[in-house]
Amino acid sequence: MSLHLTFNNMRQSEAVSAHIHDMFEELIKITDNKFPFHVRLNKEGDETYHVGINCNYHSKQLVSNVDDSNLYKALGKSIESIKHQVLKKSQKLRKPGKESKS
Repeated sequence: MSLHLTFNNMRQSEAVSAHIHDMFEELIKITDNKFPFHVRLNKEGDETYHVGINCNYHSKQLVSNVDDSNLYKALGKSIESIKHQVLKKSQKLRKPGKESKS
């Protein structure tokens, strides 16, 4: 799987790494596992986590940065943001009310 994790100011855990890989499963399928994702997990102070995700998708730089008091919420929001960007760039996201009439 083309997923690169970086842990800053926090302990790298196999459980967290496995959970992140599970959360990225759908996004990896959407991109056909052709584009690497770089995930940075930072603990900022005692109460905030910062999650940053970068991907170079078809020569387009996609970036998501989220801060939250819960690591998994920050990760989920960041993944959803990247997924939306990937779908938009790949033109798989249909605009509401613009469905083709066949």
